[in-house]
Amino acid sequence: MPIFLVKTSPASARQAAVEARLKAAIPDLAEASSLDAVVKSEARGNRNDSAIAIVVLPEGDRDNFNRFVDFAARYGKDIFLILIGDEISASDYKRLVRHGGADWASAQADPAEVIEIIARRRRESDARSAVLPAGGRPVTISFVPSAGGVGNTTLVVETAALLKSDKTTRQRKICIVDLDFQTSHVCDYLDSEPRLQIAELSSAPERLDEHLFESFRTRHDSGIDIFAAPRSKFSWDSLDINALDALFSMVARHYDLVLVDYPPAWFPWTAQVIAASDAGIITAINTIPCLRQVTETLAQVRASGSPALQIGIAINKCENTLLGAIARQKRVEMVLRDERLFFIANRPESVESIDMGQPMMLGASARKLRKDLAPLAKFCAELQSSRLLAD
Repeated sequence: MPIFLVKTSPASARQAAVEARLKAAIPDLAEASSLDAVVKSEARGNRNDSAIAIVVLPEGDRDNFNRFVDFAARYGKDIFLILIGDEISASDYKRLVRHGGADWASAQADPAEVIEIIARRRRESDARSAVLPAGGRPVTISFVPSAGGVGNTTLVVETAALLKSDKTTRQRKICIVDLDFQTSHVCDYLDSEPRLQIAELSSAPERLDEHLFESFRTRHDSGIDIFAAPRSKFSWDSLDINALDALFSMVARHYDLVLVDYPPAWFPWTAQVIAASDAGIITAINTIPCLRQVTETLAQVRASGSPALQIGIAINKCENTLLGAIARQKRVEMVLRDERLFFIANRPESVESIDMGQPMMLGASARKLRKDLAPLAKFCAELQSSRLLAD
């Protein structure tokens, strides 16, 4: 992991002093004339690990802050930016670190603070390499509802929020792809605007380039990206499968972890998307009719997926006994014997969370929900990709 000190000219006395302390504390520190030079160096080097670029800002420099935020959002996957300067506000710090591509240290602090940021970045890079296969192919997880009303979208959103907030996975690029093109509500849960123009994409999938892809992407403050269509009467029958191929191919170039939210209805392309997935999570609630639907959905998912497909079943909205155990858990275990099961308790605060457009994992009830979702999130985090999303 190369480390660059980006020189600015002319440098003030404070900048020169900070840079001298950094050079003394970091023996392998290389100099670069600009951030563009670091970008070009990484492009030529074709490295698997990301570089670190350190910039010491002059006193009172506020003019370039937005430029650094944009740089972190654009290049954060390949170049981790460390800014050293005056104190910044909490809102500015949140903007800087939001996409996981940058951090900040005080110019008055000891170089040990910068060394700790570098060490943490290296640990996160090592942890990421341990779960990502060679070639950087994304892990794709299909969340398939066994019936309507089982909370499939809620589980997708909360799982993504937990993974993005956990220190071991926060550096991974995570997105949600919502395949409900008529009644999508993922963005409602995140108080965001859906931007995927599925009719436009379906009519000319060959036009999908980086610019159009960017226009389809919804960015959330949590660092999660969403691809969801505004609610419309789009005809499922008119969807060109090549449009999904183009979309997922582009997604595969930008993300490490892709969570796919399916509608309850089964379409001709459903099996094809499942076949390109590394895991399938079937969502349900603990009722006899729904458990019957789970077994049917399970058979369909297994028939659609590859032999390597990992499968889990998430029983959502579970009731608790007086002693805190899951009510009727043995019934589920008997019906779904030998399956990987995840039990998530019913949370009354979920309604308020949805109304506010904020995941529970990012609110006051995060600690309680984290305990329930941790096994499911761990399952998702530890998956390894066995194929590309699309050929």
